[in-house]
Amino acid sequence: MSIVSDNMKYLRKLHGLTQDQFARRVGIKRASVGAYEEQRANPNIDVLKAMSKLFSVSVDDLLKKDLRKIRETPNLIPMDKPSPTPLVAEPTPTEPQTLSSIFEQYYTPSSAPRPASTVVAAPKPVVPPEPPKIVATPPPVFQAPSFNNVYENTSSTHINQTPTIETEKSNSPIIQYVRRSDFKNYADKFNQGDYLKRLPTFQFPLLAEGTYRAFEAGDDFVLPKALLVGHYVNNWYDIADGKIYIMVARNLGVVCRRVYNQVKIKGTLLLSSDNASIPTFEVSLKDVMEVWEIKAFFSTVLPEPTVSLDHLKHLVNQMQEELNRIKK
Repeated sequence: MSIVSDNMKYLRKLHGLTQDQFARRVGIKRASVGAYEEQRANPNIDVLKAMSKLFSVSVDDLLKKDLRKIRETPNLIPMDKPSPTPLVAEPTPTEPQTLSSIFEQYYTPSSAPRPASTVVAAPKPVVPPEPPKIVATPPPVFQAPSFNNVYENTSSTHINQTPTIETEKSNSPIIQYVRRSDFKNYADKFNQGDYLKRLPTFQFPLLAEGTYRAFEAGDDFVLPKALLVGHYVNNWYDIADGKIYIMVARNLGVVCRRVYNQVKIKGTLLLSSDNASIPTFEVSLKDVMEVWEIKAFFSTVLPEPTVSLDHLKHLVNQMQEELNRIKK
């Protein structure tokens, strides 16, 4: 749906709206605006109707007509060049300008004389910004990732891109560490950059490049006194059945669970623990704020053998009983 994507970006910039301002006007998330404009997802009918009302353009025109080719817009900076300042001031309660009024103001056929009232002065030249000054390399800046916890029944399987954590160049990723005693505080401030940059960090050379965070394990992990290293999952599509994840959710906090993906069926994730004393339950996808897939762990306790001698003896007895039954 390249036409509607181009029209969305064109009309948004024509009215001087940022992606965040446009998202608030039509009642969607800013990340969805980026996905629509980059053709990684298709807007549903409710979004198209909201755009039609906001810009006074029919839904049919949004879907079928390339509005950029209808006319030239002298006051609009080309889309492939960054705008140093917003095209207009912050939105006001007044109604948005319709396309018909814009046509009358800026466009006149070449065969007809342009009325004096519609003559528009040439746009002021854009002064290029001054070259950036060379400064010392700043310390690592940790930006809060954004997990896609919205189920949209579309063919796209990647709505958000994996966020990048800017760190100093190194062969090993920088891993932030969250103590168990700080879990409640982390659940409240997990998306605040000032809080994240104060977390302690370490490096582990065996991990591939990516965004990682470590969490101190409790009774919900099979080994006590363990440190779990998780790789950030930015989309619920990537949650695989049976794998262990660290999950941050509303009214739940930070937990470690084996997860089963039921989003397409029920809109939920099933959380199960390897600890038999912890019950299995479901959590709604919309309540999930962060998901980290466990890629490594550190523990001061070595794991016990997975099969005990008593269990092997029980299996041998079962086999003997089966042989006796066959002989009869």
